[in-house]
Amino acid sequence: MYARAMNLRSIDLNLLPVFEAIYAERSLTRASEVLHITQPAVSNALARLRRAVDDPLFVRAHQGMTPTPAAQALIGPVREALARLRSGLGQRARFDPAVSERIFTVSASDTAAAAIAPALLKALGHAPRVRFHWVQTDRADVPGELASGQIDFAVDIDALTRPDLDSAPLFEDRYVCALRRDHPKARKKLSLATFLALEHIAVSSRRTGRSIVDMTLAQLGERVRPAMRFRHFLPAFHVVMSSDVAVVAPRSIALSYDVMVCELPFDAPALGLSLFWRRDAGHDGAIVWARDQLLSASQSQRRAT
Repeated sequence: MYARAMNLRSIDLNLLPVFEAIYAERSLTRASEVLHITQPAVSNALARLRRAVDDPLFVRAHQGMTPTPAAQALIGPVREALARLRSGLGQRARFDPAVSERIFTVSASDTAAAAIAPALLKALGHAPRVRFHWVQTDRADVPGELASGQIDFAVDIDALTRPDLDSAPLFEDRYVCALRRDHPKARKKLSLATFLALEHIAVSSRRTGRSIVDMTLAQLGERVRPAMRFRHFLPAFHVVMSSDVAVVAPRSIALSYDVMVCELPFDAPALGLSLFWRRDAGHDGAIVWARDQLLSASQSQRRAT
């Protein structure tokens, strides 16, 4: 609770986006970068807010600026108010893809980007100046970057589901084992014993931790010990094509390389990905248009494969 009631007349509404950015970024420096203003300006805005609400709002901690209970109580109403304002302004300035030069930023793994981007590019003929930038953001940072506007969309598994985000399913893919074309083990159906005897490469966006395949094998009481671990599939497939190692990958990715695609000798869960965006951006014409383009491109790509 506040030490005293907040006087709305004493608050400059320009301070609210600063509060939102600090809350999302947990850093004055990163908030200043998101807002494109200087760090002293962010510090000054925070000081004015602190005086207005009679609360420090954020305290310094080992992992950055930690919000106080008062800040946690404020962030919901502030985001709702800013969303309504942005929505109203967005409706006034109707989005026209034919003339817009808007840049949409999408956070996605190389797997997801490869599955969507080709069909998306073909569909942008009626929006010649619109751009889509693809980046890869750690899952833990996605909600904050969506809230601050650093990214407009994220493609991820359903583990990202949150009450402040909306989502829609994009596509589902199954995992396969990829070997070089003249690999001696690629001549016939893989058995579990053959699969386990292969030398493997692991691909994961995380530095450590088990993959879906690792967890599936663990249920069978088995495991593989990868000779290499990569963050992306591109270097992994180049190693596979020039050696006897194997890599487990989504089928849509494996088909893009000159390799033998073998079915796994065990049942592994499919890779299901969804598109996420800020719930408070649902009335933004530009976001709605871009969302529809991404979903349509995903459907086109699925039909093509």
